[in-house]
Amino acid sequence: MIMSEKIADWILHHVSTSYERVGDKGLRATSNWKTEGDIDHYGAGFGTLTVEHDMNNPNATSGTCTWQGEGFLPNGERVMGSHDGTWEASGGNIWKASMTGWDSLDGNVRLECELSLAELTFKGTTYKA
Repeated sequence: MIMSEKIADWILHHVSTSYERVGDKGLRATSNWKTEGDIDHYGAGFGTLTVEHDMNNPNATSGTCTWQGEGFLPNGERVMGSHDGTWEASGGNIWKASMTGWDSLDGNVRLECELSLAELTFKGTTYKA
């Protein structure tokens, strides 16, 4: 895949996860994440990754996901964004995710991410869409 202009690299760390039953056999996992200090372009960041699971297929290797987040810029302003996309297992408790969306600082953006379930990290790159 050809990427457009890179905006920022980032890494977030797991804070908590909650689960909610959805329909008859669905499970929604909602995970909260935060940066450790400021990251380039977005400042201190916080966000929520939501993944929908089918309990009939607990070992699925792909699915849909969403990301909503907020950054606190060093100048005191805030940035907010919302993104939709997909995740795919890539072995060793690693998921790759690709999402498109919009944030209040850059407009239309694309996220290419890696989620390490073993290290409890969510890292990636934001590109202009």
